Amino acid sequence: MPLSFFWGEEDFLIEKEIDEIKNKVLGENISELNFRTSDNPDFSEFVYLLRSQPMMFGDIVVQIKADKYFLDGKKAKLDDKQIEELIEAIDMISDKVHIILTCQIPRGERKKPDSRKKLYKAVQKKGAIKEFQAFKAYEEYKILPVLKNMVKAANLKAPDSALEMLIRTIGPYLRDLNSALDKISLFIYPETTFNKEIVENLYPQSQNIFQLIDLILASDYSKTMFEISKMLQKSHYLEILAFLQSGFSKLLLTKILSETKSSYEIATITKQNEYAVKMTLNKIKNFPLSKLLKLKKNLVNAEFEIKTGLKTPEVALLEGFIK
Repeated sequence: MPLSFFWGEEDFLIEKEIDEIKNKVLGENISELNFRTSDNPDFSEFVYLLRSQPMMFGDIVVQIKADKYFLDGKKAKLDDKQIEELIEAIDMISDKVHIILTCQIPRGERKKPDSRKKLYKAVQKKGAIKEFQAFKAYEEYKILPVLKNMVKAANLKAPDSALEMLIRTIGPYLRDLNSALDKISLFIYPETTFNKEIVENLYPQSQNIFQLIDLILASDYSKTMFEISKMLQKSHYLEILAFLQSGFSKLLLTKILSETKSSYEIATITKQNEYAVKMTLNKIKNFPLSKLLKLKKNLVNAEFEIKTGLKTPEVALLEGFIK
């Protein structure tokens, strides 16, 4: 089909869909002559791209990011004559010119193209419109089959238990999961099969720290002591302290920002995965800010007591959380 309109939050899937069209239409012979891109062009350029002519010996693909023409708030100021000119250009797209319009929706903004507009209806009449929704954190059952295809495409193999662990560790966003698969591929090379244990081995310290922080937030001090003892057998106390300091600093910042910011905005500011931010917000929603501040202060005191030899790491760390 010569005209496609892809929109939604999951930019990774949009890119994959575009790659499929490029491979189908152009194969390996992709060049500046048969593949063009444009980012929110002005009206004149938009019309010019829609009227692109095919090459003498083959088809061409034109990818146009067109947010401002379809999203409220980014609307291009077009009069009726200009809209009609765009619609006419859409109607006249050559069968050998494959136009791909894209509209990336920022995560968390819940925007969508206005299907009532003439321009949208013209695209719908001429071509195919497809939405790519981002998966929610709780939609593991939807992510799993997609992740299986990604694993297959990466020439890897894994049982469901490993993939479920990967989703819970990395989060629901496919680009992040794809990066994790790249890391796993390098880690297990020349093997191609990975399991749950390999996922745990690749993310050991962060998982242990998150578990430790969860126990502290739950005031489960007996298990906290047990986990600290286990971690001290494998890691130096300064390393554990550094992770805890970083962890509670993020908790504090997330708690403060949550009063005025969305999870997407917090993720952007703190450079975290939005899935991790949502999980954190759920954990600390009923946890007083004053108590988080006290825990952070106690961590600083514990570090001083350990470094000066006043107390052992286990005692200083545990007392730091219960006093």
